[in-house]
Amino acid sequence: MAASGALAVNAQPASASSHQPCKIDKHRTTAGVTKVGTATATVVTDGVKLTTARSSNSDKVSWQSSFKPVPASTVTEVSYETVKLDTTAGDNNTVNDAALPSYHLYVKTPAGDGVLIFEPYYYLSSIGAGNPQRKVRTEWNVLDGPLWTSSATIAGLPKTAGGPATKTFAEVVAANPRMTVNGIGFGLGTYNAGVTAVLDEQRFATSRQCTEHQWSTGFKGGGWWR
Repeated sequence: MAASGALAVNAQPASASSHQPCKIDKHRTTAGVTKVGTATATVVTDGVKLTTARSSNSDKVSWQSSFKPVPASTVTEVSYETVKLDTTAGDNNTVNDAALPSYHLYVKTPAGDGVLIFEPYYYLSSIGAGNPQRKVRTEWNVLDGPLWTSSATIAGLPKTAGGPATKTFAEVVAANPRMTVNGIGFGLGTYNAGVTAVLDEQRFATSRQCTEHQWSTGFKGGGWWR
């Protein structure tokens, strides 16, 4: 989907994926999105707009989609696009300059269910870049990592409350050869105060199939308004 207005795509180093043909799953509403506190989620023309209140550490908004488990070793593409729309307050406790929605990969290992989390901030830090740019539509290649987990079931990746992110997806798979992926999602918060961002084109692909989730007010009955 095209970005609205004059927003650029990939204007900062985000290592875009090489896309394969993909089934598009179109969302006209925020059905399935969970909001905590005063967080909001609104479908707009070019994605789903997510917000947390200024100076609020308790706000959280998330979404999850489940599917039949697939071997993690067959995953070939994981990506999404975001635009950061908030304005800095000069204080991360008021508006978090580093925060964007994270990509969640729901997995299962012999030790149990778990989640792998990609945050653009940790990727940018790993390549020596700063905070994500504002008003720039950027595609993030999740397989470039690094990832962190809030689970205690993933070998080689310690459970943390929010990072640091230390291993790429390939490194996690190497340490967990029997791991499967059974869902994807996104999340914003907690401790991400004052964030406004649009998320779209959340993609997940294996060697056999690909699905991309898109949100837009332009969808009607599976198509576009005409």
